[in-house]
Amino acid sequence: MFHTFSQHGKNTKLYLIEVGNKDLKHAVIFFLLEVDKFFSLINNLSLDHFRIILIYRCEILGRDLVARDFSNEIRCLTNQFNIENVHCIFEPSIDDFYKYALFSSDLFDSVTVSKKFDELCMQAFFASCPRKIEGAVDFIEKVNLQIGHTLSEGEPYLIKVAKKMRLTPRVLSKKIKSEGEEFKLLVKQIRHEKALFLLKNENVSLCDIAYTLGYTEHSAFTRAFRGWTGCSPCQFRKYLK
Repeated sequence: MFHTFSQHGKNTKLYLIEVGNKDLKHAVIFFLLEVDKFFSLINNLSLDHFRIILIYRCEILGRDLVARDFSNEIRCLTNQFNIENVHCIFEPSIDDFYKYALFSSDLFDSVTVSKKFDELCMQAFFASCPRKIEGAVDFIEKVNLQIGHTLSEGEPYLIKVAKKMRLTPRVLSKKIKSEGEEFKLLVKQIRHEKALFLLKNENVSLCDIAYTLGYTEHSAFTRAFRGWTGCSPCQFRKYLK
């Protein structure tokens, strides 16, 4: 089931399509994706854990709209939907104004730029989106905490995290999978979130960020970041100015 509607704010008018169970608190927002492409994707995706929202058109009503105003409009939208865990995804071709507003906003649990919207890529994206499930939250949060602590020691291999949690690698891996997660995807998510946070501080060099995230080379961090967002860390930092 899906329905279309519009959200009329002070400075913008958003045109939307919502798909999925309205009782779910977790959502993925596709921003300015073509409608045909959107429907070709969701027909093959599971809607068991996420509500899917497409903002397929955005009309700017005020001449002096700034990024903060646009972020406030999106905030009103998420409040209206009564959702707690929100992920945003868009193509790299959208206007830099929107990129800055969406990246700099504190509304989303993750913001992803995707160059390729096909079934395989979207399945990987949805698998990487952490969702809070009762009974699973505490353990996964503990794993994430240990991953974060281990990053500064280099690559956060499973064996390192398992040792800190006083588990064997096999048991840790099995428990993570039983909660519907994967260790590598948890590491990716933590690195992504930390990278976005550190890049907001211009006093922290890109090399220092790379080492903080467990990369031995700056180039490795740049490649990973480009894979997450579609742009380099240096370009992303420019969006924040």
